Amino acid sequence: MVALGYQTKRQSITVGTKPSQNLIGERAGTTNSVVLITAHLDSINLTGGANAPAPGADDNASGAAGVLELGRVLASTSWRHGIRLILFGGEEEGLYGSKQYVAALPPAERARIRAVLNLDMIASKNGPTPTVLLEGAPVSQSLITDLATAAATYTGLTVETSLSPFASDHVPFITAGIPAVLTIEGSDSANTHIHSANDTLNFLNWPFAAEILRMNTAALATWLEPLPTRPRPAGSIVSWGPNRIDVFAVG
Repeated sequence: MVALGYQTKRQSITVGTKPSQNLIGERAGTTNSVVLITAHLDSINLTGGANAPAPGADDNASGAAGVLELGRVLASTSWRHGIRLILFGGEEEGLYGSKQYVAALPPAERARIRAVLNLDMIASKNGPTPTVLLEGAPVSQSLITDLATAAATYTGLTVETSLSPFASDHVPFITAGIPAVLTIEGSDSANTHIHSANDTLNFLNWPFAAEILRMNTAALATWLEPLPTRPRPAGSIVSWGPNRIDVFAVG
């Protein structure tokens, strides 16, 4: 995040009685509004217990890497609205990072948030058809519509939608009345590798993950609103004296 020009900070949280952190990176826009791009960093092994390996390649290294890739792509353009990348701790134990982040937001800060895009498990193709689930609530409907349009325009993804938010870091935002949407691989319940020692890189599908990120990028561009660029001279400059430009061609 630092290398990409984001102003970063860590937010201390607790997971039960244990310390953890949220990592936040921000790039300002020209307005006071901001778009959040989020994922969780932690993983879990439900059957093996706390001391067992929990590599978490899909759940949720794929989402965390997706946040960083979106942050990299978006950093190359100037936007009207700010970008805030957040990597949450403590999601698997009960959304601790996102719940505490939202609870700490003053009303004025909540009002700044135009949209929240949450990435959780984006790299396992769980059936013959590449499918993405867009999950939100009525407050998220316009975000879901934009993402579905982006998927149809720029990808080969089949889109499923749900207005019943469940068990990921978009939920605390929705509960607070903030428009938030989850993008997650379709048929995620069929993924038998997650929450175990078997959630490893060899089961991930990189082209499929790229399709989801392509959809996300297109939707984010509509929410962030690119600033117009100034035309630059594209030909010989004609002048009748030093520092006295008479005419120039633009393109």
